[in-house]
Amino acid sequence: MKVFEIEGKTVDDATRKAMAELNITDIEKTRVEVIDQGKSGIFGFGVSRPAKIRVYYSDTTADVGDTTKEILLTILKKMGIEGSVKDLKEGENKVYIEMESPRSGLVIGKKGKTLEALQFLVNLMVNHRTKSDKKIILDIEQYRAKREKALRKLSRDIAMKVSKTGRPWTLEPMNPFERRLIHLTLQNDARVTTKSEGQGIYRKVKISPKQ
Repeated sequence: MKVFEIEGKTVDDATRKAMAELNITDIEKTRVEVIDQGKSGIFGFGVSRPAKIRVYYSDTTADVGDTTKEILLTILKKMGIEGSVKDLKEGENKVYIEMESPRSGLVIGKKGKTLEALQFLVNLMVNHRTKSDKKIILDIEQYRAKREKALRKLSRDIAMKVSKTGRPWTLEPMNPFERRLIHLTLQNDARVTTKSEGQGIYRKVKISPKQ
């Protein structure tokens, strides 16, 4: 929580100036304390005193990154996994964290399932605490980049098999990001079409030959 003090002709004037200065559009996200109501001279003459307020506000940009790091390290500790944050990059809509751990394989899990579950949990906790809708992306040993490269190669290899045999091929269940990656990789392939099938965590991508 940060504090900002400002003066104005009236309390309302000082509040408007504070909102503009801090680039805050929702007054509900702040707490305003009136330090001095101010005093105006009679008919514009005599002694006058400006109103002064103190504004308590959250700097969301700073809070989300720090909160994410704190929550992530707490969860890892409770899991009994030694880990640290190697890199943290925060943008307007996302927070990217690169972790490092001597037990990185355990953090990643089979086909990245543990990493996905950890990311989901951190997103829920951070968004609840900060009231921010920024997406938290967790990575370790550049797993996501390696996985993306492997999936692109897999999709192209399967597309070639499907075009040669004329038979459709259904891939293993994947998360939404991975399924979208398959669709994007093959969207301009004249030989095949892609379609997602199934429900929830069992949703898969089916690659079929174009008629």
